[in-house]
Amino acid sequence: KASRSDAAGKAPACPATLDEAAACRCLAAGDPLPARHIHRIDDDTSGPVLYAKNDLAQQVLDAAMREKAIGRQYWAAVHGAPNPPEGKIDQPIGKDRHHPSRRRVSPGGDRAVTFYTVLEAWRSAALVQLALETGRTHQIRVHMSHIGHPLLGDGLYGGASPLLGRQALHGRRLRFRHPWTGSDMEIEAALPADMERLLARLRAGKP
Repeated sequence: KASRSDAAGKAPACPATLDEAAACRCLAAGDPLPARHIHRIDDDTSGPVLYAKNDLAQQVLDAAMREKAIGRQYWAAVHGAPNPPEGKIDQPIGKDRHHPSRRRVSPGGDRAVTFYTVLEAWRSAALVQLALETGRTHQIRVHMSHIGHPLLGDGLYGGASPLLGRQALHGRRLRFRHPWTGSDMEIEAALPADMERLLARLRAGKP
């Protein structure tokens, strides 16, 4: 696991990980404390990740995560259009013993709950908004594949597509209460260029 900072309190000159980039940003702002992530997103998923800059903030935000007081909303482009257009997927997720990097819906797995809403639908794909009640590894990808609508570009879960070189999953909004002021915070992340291009093609009816 890559370190967030070296022994002298200096962040790496060329950040190789998100943790290192967060440490560099703190140092640039005059704060040498290592940043600590509160949640994670999958590799090749875009969007905001929440970090704490000190132990007390981490304790407050970790407690908020346990109490499900931090809201995470995602947008995904999926194969086909889910029907009904709104729903709740309440299916436990566990490891796939046949594939070490995959997860699967499994009766013996951990409880996992995902809510979805179709925002736009086209001939062979849809843009879906998703919210998490739990935070299992690959949860959105596993759940959408389980109901027959894998994410575009997600070869690991049956959604491989020439339209995108990664899973079409983006963290759209992050909501939390500021650990010091108690103010409600909402971070909205614009879609990255590759997903904008993908949606433009789908809206234009291009395969």
